[in-house]
Amino acid sequence: MTDRWWETLEPSDVWRHFAALLAIPRPSGSEAAVADYVQGQAAAMGLESRRDRAGNVLIVRPGVGKGVVLQAHLDMVADKTPDSPSDPAVDPVSAVLRDGWLMSETTTLGADNGIGVAIMLALLGSGSRTLPPLECLFTVDEERGLVGAKSFPTEWLGYRRMINLDSEEENSICIGCAGGRDVGLFLNLEREARPAEVSMLRVEGLNGGHSGMEIHRGGANAIRLAAGICARLGLRLADFSGGTKHNAIPREAMAAVVGEVDPMRLEPMITAVRDEFSGVEKGISITVEPGEPRRPLTAESSARLLNLLSALPHGVSSMSPSVPGLVQTSCNLAIAAVEGDRAAVTMSVRSSLDSSRDELTDRILAVGRLAGCDTQTGEGYPGWKPDPASPLLALARRACREVFGSEPTVEAIHAGLECGVIGKRVGGMDMISIGPDIRDVHVPGERVRVESVASFTRMLTVLLESLA
Repeated sequence: MTDRWWETLEPSDVWRHFAALLAIPRPSGSEAAVADYVQGQAAAMGLESRRDRAGNVLIVRPGVGKGVVLQAHLDMVADKTPDSPSDPAVDPVSAVLRDGWLMSETTTLGADNGIGVAIMLALLGSGSRTLPPLECLFTVDEERGLVGAKSFPTEWLGYRRMINLDSEEENSICIGCAGGRDVGLFLNLEREARPAEVSMLRVEGLNGGHSGMEIHRGGANAIRLAAGICARLGLRLADFSGGTKHNAIPREAMAAVVGEVDPMRLEPMITAVRDEFSGVEKGISITVEPGEPRRPLTAESSARLLNLLSALPHGVSSMSPSVPGLVQTSCNLAIAAVEGDRAAVTMSVRSSLDSSRDELTDRILAVGRLAGCDTQTGEGYPGWKPDPASPLLALARRACREVFGSEPTVEAIHAGLECGVIGKRVGGMDMISIGPDIRDVHVPGERVRVESVASFTRMLTVLLESLA
């Protein structure tokens, strides 16, 4: 692409802002630079902005009629392939145009939720006199647990209609989401006094994906695969690691095991794994290579850790009895890492029912206690109950029909959205969540359909003008 590639795409202001966001590393918890950019743009537009201690930003634009809140989050999941030359946590994101999609080949792109941020900035800078008053709320640290949405001053918001721009399907309107909670399990381990020769068993090439949006697809979990292979082959661990984010299904895992791994015993297991996931996973890679000598875990500690990882649940627990095809309750075995003489495991539980969330949490805690773990449960976040009679929904459906020429899909999702937290904290909110076509969020290769950004921005503008 040219150095000013955004000038060839429409709407040019949206893509100009998104190009600027690509140049600003903004992993969760490190949003100061992107917040500076957003406030700098507000100052250049002559608009009022505020920033709280957490880093959340509010920008207010005057308009015609009754106002509305627009909301998106500033942070992104910063992930990369093992051979990526750059790391989006510290480096600018390199994007390419391919077959109508803007994508990053070896890292996450940050279209989740950078496109929403860019669209909001473009609307704030619009010269249109037909838009309603806008309160644009840019939150921080969404990807690690909706942290910013839990902390911004609720008195910032004077309006009770809100459009969240964190959905990923054009001509689709989200009106509800699951709540969730993280669970931590911590297992003390013992090691042998002397180092031993080890082999490195690696599981790579899995699809991974968002643990709310993709959990129903039945893909493989790298932690489960690596632990299962080690347990069935009777291997003793020296180290173990897998997963990187609480809301991403693990794509990779590594087990350092004592001694050599018999290929005659391993190959049938690899074949069985590929057969089991043949309709879902295309690139499963399970390899073994020599590693540097290290102190192994004792046989008892190794067995306890492998038993723990094998016993913990992962995947869909139940489907909604009232909404066809919607996952009601699930959990993600998200992260497992041995650090010195301690293993730390993170589980992410989601459910549209608090009772189901709590029941699954209790089961996970019970497994952890049986293994001898110390346990920790996160604060959690609420779900968002659908309101099919929402006046905002009715206007959004009409705008979709006008721009897209067809009736939109109206759905609730299993992922968590900031709408649940904001709605509970502020109260009395009429909310929807919408967005353009974005695929493979939270994993390298994330992409956004260029034409969809243009059509979605038109639809959003039509919707906003109908609110004025």
